[in-house]
Amino acid sequence: VEGTFEKDRSEIKAKLWAVDGKRLEKFDIPNEKSAKELVERAKSSDFKVKKVERKERKRKPLPPFITSTLQQEASKKFGFPAKLTMQIAQQLYEGIDLGSERVGLITYMRTDSTRVSDEAVKEVRKFIKENFGKDYLPQKRRSYEGRAPKSSQDAHEAIRPTSVYRTPESIKSYLTPEQYKLYDLIWRRFVASQMKDAVFNTVSVDIEGSGLTFRATGSTLKEEGFLKVYPIDFEEKLLPEVEEGEKLNLKEVKGVQHFTEPPPRYTEGTLVKALEEEGVGRPSTYATIISNIIQRGYVEKEKQKLKPSELGEFINSILKRLFPKIVDVKFTASIEEELDKIEEGTKDWRELLKEFYFGEFKELLEKAEKELKGLKGEEIGRNCPECGAPLLKVHGRYGTFIACSNYPKCKYKESLKSEPEKTGEKCPECGGELLIKRGKYGRFIACSNYPKCKYTAPITYGKCPKCKKGDVVERKSKKGKTFYGCSRYPECDFVSFKPPSEDRK
Repeated sequence: VEGTFEKDRSEIKAKLWAVDGKRLEKFDIPNEKSAKELVERAKSSDFKVKKVERKERKRKPLPPFITSTLQQEASKKFGFPAKLTMQIAQQLYEGIDLGSERVGLITYMRTDSTRVSDEAVKEVRKFIKENFGKDYLPQKRRSYEGRAPKSSQDAHEAIRPTSVYRTPESIKSYLTPEQYKLYDLIWRRFVASQMKDAVFNTVSVDIEGSGLTFRATGSTLKEEGFLKVYPIDFEEKLLPEVEEGEKLNLKEVKGVQHFTEPPPRYTEGTLVKALEEEGVGRPSTYATIISNIIQRGYVEKEKQKLKPSELGEFINSILKRLFPKIVDVKFTASIEEELDKIEEGTKDWRELLKEFYFGEFKELLEKAEKELKGLKGEEIGRNCPECGAPLLKVHGRYGTFIACSNYPKCKYKESLKSEPEKTGEKCPECGGELLIKRGKYGRFIACSNYPKCKYTAPITYGKCPKCKKGDVVERKSKKGKTFYGCSRYPECDFVSFKPPSEDRK
């Protein structure tokens, strides 16, 4: 049972914690009937704050960006694919024309070190004191050395602006929208990394009425510190200030049934984080790894989420069965460490190749070649209408289709059709069901009565935020990547890799 209480114009969401002085355990509300009885009891009650407990908690700023964290944050905040993030960072690093001169705006963007030079720290501390005051500047510089992974290459500093005095706003007119977003992110993260902690009061509030005790937990901000420059999302909600004995109005109360949810699908950002944690890949390869599995059709991208395609699942099942050790993340991580030794000059690359190929791989490869020699696909229980041979479900690079097992003598094949998604709307021309279909340039809306009715429409995501006239529509690039642009293109050049709204209009 969950209740929403009002305090001035703020809301406090709380869960039923105790009934008649007895704390609720996991299965103390066994069914919907019991929950409804408690809901009705709450509706007829007056509530006031019984107890408020506060504890002080500090939140340290995050270290300046390394390659992986920059890719993660750009994916989270802007929906940038890892490859795009690196392309924009490369532009900022190589130099932007600021009118009188061409200037490299950030340090090298392929690094897994959080180290910052003494000169840069002195400059940013001076900037903080001049622009925010001494209350935002810690007595001593913050050091992030030693935070990099074990295999870290420490040749480069963390990703930071080459001069903190080149503020994002002061050079905005020289940057594209995407360059500005990324530079602003890097600049803010670096400045915040040398500012004071944010200070919170963690709060637990008990709200009581007619023997029902609701408990809300959250935080109130006491000192903003680095949050002045780099606001971040908190798992704990911020609560308004309340005092013991204060009356609160119950705005809403309801019984909610909670189910265990599966883990969310990866985004490009969370996949980069997982690769880093597992020791797979390096700063220079994260973007390429993700780009490759998408372009090869092993993974599909929908609303920033990555999901395995049918082809990807098929390839994965074969590799796991025939090369179990090779595709294990621990083995991949160990090879990465060996490659580091080669780069450091402590191991010969010929020795590593010899160990790998003649160790186990040669025997596994020969076995796999024999097993896969006749493999064409999976039998589907039907025969070819042209020659009578069994039909197979074949997984190709560009999707799954039905083909004759007698290929190449018989070239019969058919597409494997899946049920199109219904929009729940009617065709304005003939009244038929509208469906979401996939074409060469991405998804679109079409009439179910095609070819009799040829009505089509793009999937739109509201008005274009740039020109305010056209609609934001879904498109697909030549490389198969989904993006969102203005329907008035080329008159309006708005483009984004993240829809302005996740809900189709």
